[in-house]
Amino acid sequence: MKQPVKRVRNPADYGYPTQDLAALAEKARIVTQRLTELYGPADWSTKDPMGMLVDIILSHRTKDAQTAAAYANLLKRFGSWEAVRDAPTSEVQEAIANVNWPEVKAPRLQTIMHQITEECGSLNLDFLRTLPLVDASAWLRRFDGIGPKTVACVLLFSCQKPILPVDVHVHRVSGRLGLIGRKVSAEAAHTLLQALLPDNARAIYDFHKGLLRHGQRVCVFERPHCNRCPLTDLCNYYQTVVQPQSTRQQAAGS
Repeated sequence: MKQPVKRVRNPADYGYPTQDLAALAEKARIVTQRLTELYGPADWSTKDPMGMLVDIILSHRTKDAQTAAAYANLLKRFGSWEAVRDAPTSEVQEAIANVNWPEVKAPRLQTIMHQITEECGSLNLDFLRTLPLVDASAWLRRFDGIGPKTVACVLLFSCQKPILPVDVHVHRVSGRLGLIGRKVSAEAAHTLLQALLPDNARAIYDFHKGLLRHGQRVCVFERPHCNRCPLTDLCNYYQTVVQPQSTRQQAAGS
């Protein structure tokens, strides 16, 4: 059954002078369905909210394999988040040296961990699972260095709350598809894309994971593999850039 469309301020927010939001919502639904069929349903993360927060901070501008290695190295070397919090910053930086900007991420992690401990008495963020979404989001956003993507990742992945993270892949693929306009920022895209999706954590998770995996494997940054894409009939980029270019090349060669 189709979900009701959540309205935002103005269709122009999507980067278009006029646009039927119901049509965009239907497009997002079809995209989610096709990509879930292509890649299979994604499993929920087993990380608790604190572990996920560490993971997402480490992952900024860093490949998944590097992030996973740094995360594992922290726990192997220190044994607990409390030990990471209390260790010399130079040792934490050394443990995550394989990620981008370890000299920034190490003190940021420890500062946030100290602030959480002061407020909560421990490094346990499981209480976020029972807070209303608005309150949980506001609580996390108070910490320096935690933006909308980090908040959404923690609350969706570990708390299964209906909030959409927009990373570089989701932003790029949704822009090429025409779900948002070309000049819509990643930060603005969080609200705009979520307004097109059902208020349901599983549906939002499937959309996020579908676009993420598609952006990593097919709709890559340079030279997307449009010949392997099941979304070309829905894709603004394919229809306005790739297809006309192919037609011109064929005409020139004939």
